[in-house]
Amino acid sequence: MFTMLDCKQVRAELSNYLDGEVSAEVKAAVDDHLSRCRCCAVMFDTTRKTLTIVTEAGVFTIPAEVSQRLHARLQQVYAAP
Repeated sequence: MFTMLDCKQVRAELSNYLDGEVSAEVKAAVDDHLSRCRCCAVMFDTTRKTLTIVTEAGVFTIPAEVSQRLHARLQQVYAAP
Protein backbone atom coordinates (compact mmCIF):
# COMPACT_ATOMS: atom_id res chain seq x y z
CA MET A 1 0.00 0.00 0.00
CA PHE A 2 1.22 3.53 -0.71
CA THR A 3 0.65 6.91 0.79
CA MET A 4 -1.77 9.30 -0.89
CA LEU A 5 -0.09 12.47 -2.08
CA ASP A 6 -1.64 15.90 -2.59
CA CYS A 7 -0.80 18.28 -5.43
CA LYS A 8 1.86 20.13 -3.43
CA GLN A 9 3.65 16.89 -2.60
CA VAL A 10 3.50 15.71 -6.21
CA ARG A 11 4.98 18.99 -7.43
CA ALA A 12 7.77 18.65 -4.85
CA GLU A 13 8.59 15.14 -6.13
CA LEU A 14 8.11 15.81 -9.85
CA SER A 15 11.76 16.35 -10.72
CA ASN A 16 12.91 13.26 -8.85
CA TYR A 17 10.01 11.28 -10.35
CA LEU A 18 10.98 12.31 -13.87
CA ASP A 19 14.60 11.35 -13.16
CA GLY A 20 13.52 7.95 -11.83
CA GLU A 21 14.99 8.80 -8.43
CA VAL A 22 12.04 8.00 -6.17
CA SER A 23 11.23 4.91 -4.16
CA ALA A 24 8.74 2.39 -5.49
CA GLU A 25 6.24 3.66 -2.91
CA VAL A 26 6.58 7.30 -4.01
CA LYS A 27 6.43 6.29 -7.69
CA ALA A 28 3.18 4.39 -7.06
CA ALA A 29 1.72 7.34 -5.12
CA VAL A 30 2.66 9.83 -7.86
CA ASP A 31 1.31 7.50 -10.57
CA ASP A 32 -1.95 7.20 -8.66
CA HIS A 33 -2.24 10.95 -8.15
CA LEU A 34 -1.47 11.68 -11.81
CA SER A 35 -4.19 9.26 -12.87
CA ARG A 36 -6.75 11.19 -10.80
CA CYS A 37 -5.60 14.83 -11.01
CA ARG A 38 -5.85 16.48 -14.41
CA CYS A 39 -3.93 19.60 -13.30
CA CYS A 40 -0.92 17.63 -12.08
CA ALA A 41 -1.09 15.32 -15.11
CA VAL A 42 -0.88 18.34 -17.42
CA MET A 43 2.02 19.78 -15.38
CA PHE A 44 3.84 16.44 -15.55
CA ASP A 45 3.26 16.05 -19.28
CA THR A 46 4.32 19.62 -20.04
CA THR A 47 7.46 19.32 -17.91
CA ARG A 48 8.37 15.99 -19.50
CA LYS A 49 7.89 17.39 -23.02
CA THR A 50 9.87 20.54 -22.19
CA LEU A 51 12.77 18.45 -20.88
CA THR A 52 12.68 16.35 -24.05
CA ILE A 53 12.80 19.46 -26.24
CA VAL A 54 15.64 21.02 -24.24
CA THR A 55 17.75 17.88 -24.15
CA GLU A 56 17.26 17.21 -27.86
CA ALA A 57 18.12 20.79 -28.82
CA GLY A 58 21.82 20.19 -28.22
CA VAL A 59 24.41 22.81 -27.47
CA PHE A 60 24.03 26.22 -29.03
CA THR A 61 26.00 29.44 -28.82
CA ILE A 62 24.49 32.54 -27.29
CA PRO A 63 25.73 35.80 -28.83
CA ALA A 64 28.25 37.55 -26.55
CA GLU A 65 26.02 40.63 -26.14
CA VAL A 66 23.07 38.51 -24.99
CA SER A 67 25.30 36.53 -22.64
CA GLN A 68 26.68 39.71 -21.06
CA ARG A 69 23.18 41.13 -20.52
CA LEU A 70 22.01 37.85 -19.02
CA HIS A 71 24.95 37.67 -16.61
CA ALA A 72 24.47 41.31 -15.58
CA ARG A 73 20.78 40.73 -14.91
CA LEU A 74 21.44 37.56 -12.92
CA GLN A 75 23.97 39.42 -10.81
CA GLN A 76 21.36 42.11 -10.12
CA VAL A 77 18.70 39.59 -9.16
CA TYR A 78 20.93 37.45 -6.97
CA ALA A 79 23.17 40.14 -5.46
CA ALA A 80 23.40 40.08 -1.69
CA PRO A 81 21.33 42.84 -0.07
